[in-house]
Amino acid sequence: MRVNVSLKGRGLLADGVEFELQTLDVSAGGMCLLAAVRPRLGEKIVVYLEMIGGLEGEVVRVTPEGFGMSFRASLRKREQIADQLTWLINREYLGEDGQRRADRIQPRRSDYTMPRDEGEIGVKLIDISRSGAAVLCARQPAAGTWVTIGRTRARIVRHIPGGFAVEFARIIPVELFDADIVL
Repeated sequence: MRVNVSLKGRGLLADGVEFELQTLDVSAGGMCLLAAVRPRLGEKIVVYLEMIGGLEGEVVRVTPEGFGMSFRASLRKREQIADQLTWLINREYLGEDGQRRADRIQPRRSDYTMPRDEGEIGVKLIDISRSGAAVLCARQPAAGTWVTIGRTRARIVRHIPGGFAVEFARIIPVELFDADIVL
């Protein structure tokens, strides 16, 4: 199943050339990308996409606007990509109204640090869903800022009293999502 979704990212060619890109469509096995570079057919490539993460693969098609690539990924990674695409489709369908869209739990571990230029900042999770969390923090970085909470990359989507809400770069797999989760 191919999903028409626009995600920004970065690519790295085998010769070390790094470039910006944007997806036209994505499936669990490959994607079509808009990019200024034109890699060779069969060239190995690494791509990092917002909301999905890092993917390795090879160029299978070159177009005037970019190229298509297939992924070299385990079955588990392909399932994770499919889960993330399902979540992205639902997010677009439901709209960006700033409201919670997923069930929330209170994790047993709630205290984390968040590295910033000025040093580590203590944060406390209020609650968490598979796609994001509500965080108490004395500082409020701007909406849209990428942060790391524990070891989990996330983007600040809005401010709340005493903190902010984040959307994870990758959805938490259902089998890992319970009160014992560690970010």
